[in-house]
Amino acid sequence: MRKLWMLVLMGLLVTGCGTGNQVSNNDEDQGGAGIVAGEMAASLTEEKPLIFQYEVKNQTEEEVTLEFSSSQRYDYSVKTKDGKEVFLFSSVASFLQALGEEKVKQGEALNYKIDLHELSLEKGDYVLSVWMTPKGGEKYEVTKEFSVE
Repeated sequence: MRKLWMLVLMGLLVTGCGTGNQVSNNDEDQGGAGIVAGEMAASLTEEKPLIFQYEVKNQTEEEVTLEFSSSQRYDYSVKTKDGKEVFLFSSVASFLQALGEEKVKQGEALNYKIDLHELSLEKGDYVLSVWMTPKGGEKYEVTKEFSVE
């Protein structure tokens, strides 16, 4: 019972601490899942039309190291509502073929800005999917629907 209380208290401490740069409402972005202490949590927020912020936050009790086989850290795709892929970032970008890693300390986050203005998307409804590209393990994929008017 004592260990359970310590775990609950640590969870409250972890969720209460942060770097102050969280830019999204995780309840909205993850369908009401909210923040869960003890996990790496990914979110995707539309800051302005066609400009998104992808964040992967370390809510564990220790530093997390993500290992990569190239300089690419994340990838994203844009699909129509019916599932037709209209853009895949990694298909048009070049990356160094060098091993690398990202260390994310407790309470810190990796943040990436995604600007879709250059895609010249036609009017309609789309789905943006973003994920990390580590050599193994969790990809922290999130999706968000958006419209072009």
